[in-house]
Amino acid sequence: MDLQIERQNFNRFRNLVLAEPELHAQLRATPDQASFIALAVQLAAERGCAFSPTTVEGTLRERRRAWLERWL
Repeated sequence: MDLQIERQNFNRFRNLVLAEPELHAQLRATPDQASFIALAVQLAAERGCAFSPTTVEGTLRERRRAWLERWL
């Protein structure tokens, strides 16, 4: 799948998570990053927002780096 399409799907799914408290709670309840990524990919696919685990990992890395740069 095209990386740009994956990013668009990820952003659509992120908006769904922000709009649905139950979905947000499911993801927050994961015990570790690997479980979070697997569940995010699964829940997104169920909602027509397919993307790879690599897309989630990359986004998490980018967000973490942006947060660190903001506060350091």
